[in-house]
Amino acid sequence: MIYLNIDYIRCKEVVEKLNKYFGNKVELANVDYPSNITYGTNEYCLYMFYSCLLDYGMRSKIYHRNLIDTYIKYPDIFNPNYVIETSEEKLRDIIVNNIHPRYPNIAIKKWITLSKELIKYNRILDYLKSINSFEELSKFIKNTKSYGQKTGGLLTRIICDSKICNFKESIKSIPIDRHDIEISYLTGIVNTVNITNKEIVELSDTYVKVGKKLNINPSNVDKYLWEVGNSYCNKKSCEECPLNSICSKD
Repeated sequence: MIYLNIDYIRCKEVVEKLNKYFGNKVELANVDYPSNITYGTNEYCLYMFYSCLLDYGMRSKIYHRNLIDTYIKYPDIFNPNYVIETSEEKLRDIIVNNIHPRYPNIAIKKWITLSKELIKYNRILDYLKSINSFEELSKFIKNTKSYGQKTGGLLTRIICDSKICNFKESIKSIPIDRHDIEISYLTGIVNTVNITNKEIVELSDTYVKVGKKLNINPSNVDKYLWEVGNSYCNKKSCEECPLNSICSKD
């Protein structure tokens, strides 16, 4: 068994490089939404809850383009009341043939499960405004039983950045997926890719501590990692990657 070792100094170097490269890019790792939705409204919040539900990072831009096109044609499926009252067969037809999710059966199940949770609130925006801490928001999203660590973390970051909730603190954890683990391994932050859930939390905490030490919002650190994975690792664009000089990938 290889015991996890996290190199704080190398993590600091990686975050510094990413901040130097991405720091001035205002559109970094944004989640697109339809132009006819007003930012920060109840409709915006509902859309983001559904949007993050199936965003696994792979082919993310294509996924969001499909999602926006679907909203334009079938806006009602982003309304939990409509979803609950509609047959699963009709939902499947709309979602599979327009959003083209990677895992259709799981996508339908998640869409319905989330809708059953959201329907409990007359306006999800009003409920979000009543949340007083990052921990309370994280618990609420986790209790919907609709999101994984990465997708739930993405939604948490989006809501925190929107300043909708009744707190000003930044995110306190960064969602770590296999791409982030691989980036951390290839840049020497960790010594193995086979890490436990507890060790994933330790790695997340390290990135947050480094961000705060460098006076970088942990939300931005999350965006940097997301952008590296989506724009460079997934496309095998190693030569253009800002981490190329310290990455061990051939």
